[in-house]
Amino acid sequence: MSMLKQWRSLLIKLTGSALILWLLFRFVDIDLKALGKQLEHLNLLKYLISLSGVILVLAVKSYRWHLLIRTEGVFYPVRHSFGAYMASYTIGIITPGRIGEIARLYYVRQYADMKFIPAFRTIITDRIFDLGVLVMMAIGGLLYFGPWPVKNMYIAVIAGVLLFFVGLFMANWFFKYLIRLARFKQQGLLVFLTETIRPAIISQSVKLWLITVLAYLIFYGAIALILDAMSIHLGLIDIAIIISVVGLVTILPVSWAGFGTREVTLVYLLGLYGIPAEAALSFSLLQFTAFFLWGSLVGLVFWLLMPVSIKQIRQDSKNLWIWLQKREPNTAHKK
Repeated sequence: MSMLKQWRSLLIKLTGSALILWLLFRFVDIDLKALGKQLEHLNLLKYLISLSGVILVLAVKSYRWHLLIRTEGVFYPVRHSFGAYMASYTIGIITPGRIGEIARLYYVRQYADMKFIPAFRTIITDRIFDLGVLVMMAIGGLLYFGPWPVKNMYIAVIAGVLLFFVGLFMANWFFKYLIRLARFKQQGLLVFLTETIRPAIISQSVKLWLITVLAYLIFYGAIALILDAMSIHLGLIDIAIIISVVGLVTILPVSWAGFGTREVTLVYLLGLYGIPAEAALSFSLLQFTAFFLWGSLVGLVFWLLMPVSIKQIRQDSKNLWIWLQKREPNTAHKK
């Protein structure tokens, strides 16, 4: 993706965020004074403690990535995987096109003798675990909050977990079926996809899923602390469902950093619990500050300690797009 396209995409997303926020304030009666009072009565100590959440979450996830790299026969020290995770978090926030994940690809290949495709495979598999939890909880939320007759939240979540894994196993089976069809042209890509999914469904994946659950328990716990600092008390399962639905909605490429889509979703979902729109918007701002702004500042320190060229990351990103289009460059499989 060219720089012009990246900046054009960023401009479109910023416009989308502005439009969504305008519509929110246009059609929802929001008292700006009440919004300010929400922040004035914030328990600052509890909020400051919640700032540790993003670091702990990324630390746990970086250990999971370290283990995924080891499954490829490569040793990448835990301290390096943590530093790469933190630095790429910042790079992903401040650059258009969200090329932060490609930064991790560069970091591991810079340190270890690892080729492009195996390194990229670990990153995609790593994202499957994260996206998996969001999908499981979001499906549970849709079953519980939607028109379907699932009134027990725990049953809804269990259904979400089962549906996700059924979908994952079916996708793996379908890719393998296509590989067996000799006339299918995208054999290389299909093999890559099956090898990417495999670490998430084999018996050894239980440890990786438990690590992922731990990371999200810390994440939801930090969210609970932010809400508690605002004198809002929700159960952890409620928080998990709400934040997971919000997380999936913010993935939609219609806004920058989820601005607008996050606020609208929070106003609606928290409103189901009787929480006013002003409190929902205050929480959105505090969450963004705690996880995006604070997290990116901490990640910036690691980026400075472990400098990586944005130009090189963009080159790796270009190589990736070429490979996906089956015009594989000579540099794609090199260190």
